[in-house]
Amino acid sequence: MSPRRLRVRCAAKINLYLDVIGRRLDGYHDIETLFQPVSLCDEITIEESGAGVDLRGSDPSIPWDRSNLCWRAAEAAFGAAGREPAVSITVEKRIPAGAGLGGGSSDAAAVLAGLDALFGLGLGGERLGALALELGSDVPFFLLGSPAIGRGRGEILEPTDGVPGGWIVIGMPTLTISTSWAYASLTKMLTSPRGGPTLNALIEALKGFPDIALDTYNGFQGAAIERYPEIGEILAVLRDGGALLSAMSGSGSSCFALFGEPGAAAGTRERLTEHGYSAWVDRPARRALVLLQEG
Repeated sequence: MSPRRLRVRCAAKINLYLDVIGRRLDGYHDIETLFQPVSLCDEITIEESGAGVDLRGSDPSIPWDRSNLCWRAAEAAFGAAGREPAVSITVEKRIPAGAGLGGGSSDAAAVLAGLDALFGLGLGGERLGALALELGSDVPFFLLGSPAIGRGRGEILEPTDGVPGGWIVIGMPTLTISTSWAYASLTKMLTSPRGGPTLNALIEALKGFPDIALDTYNGFQGAAIERYPEIGEILAVLRDGGALLSAMSGSGSSCFALFGEPGAAAGTRERLTEHGYSAWVDRPARRALVLLQEG
């Protein structure tokens, strides 16, 4: 009998809005954000094997060892079910690492959900959610899989409609931003009152996309532009291309913009590449994890 096998498509995300509310006693930060899955995705193949965890991936810059979230997700899932790992996992990477797009978290969520389905671990939504949060603050969102408001560390999730259509241009410089540096840069900002765009106003305005003006906020963006001028340059290209909304995603380094017309999106992507940046045109996605095949 051939080994059981399953493939999962796992999407990237953008943060349409991101405010850091304050530092918690446990060392984490409370945030308020709006998660939106996009069509840019990795693809993971999970296959029954002899013993242990065998993990490999297409990006040689990523360590495919016990430090990887996919490996940790596999050990956590089998451990929670009281079973020994016996799995081979192959990751076809398309989501760039260190970009604020959640690629590692999405992959980890795909492994948790995929193993539960393929091996019949019987973990269920609540246990999977707890395992996801142990792996990382964004992982529970990818398990939920639909556009959502995130609060707390990002794990308190409220499904919402997200972007109803259009095209999303993602641009990325040749640098990554450390999440620890990004949070360290917030020290002064968290002691000052903040005005400006609110999450509720953005959610309401998105209902009229692309015919209503949109405004947003990312609490990391100002410090990132000051430290890394390329972030500001990418945002300027996105705005000049006629973006209806543009911002940095997560703690960076990627930036995104929403467009109502495919031609404007394609033209902006081309201008970003002319400036030497990586760029993609994507669509809003309704699901972050999609089962492709089982056998």
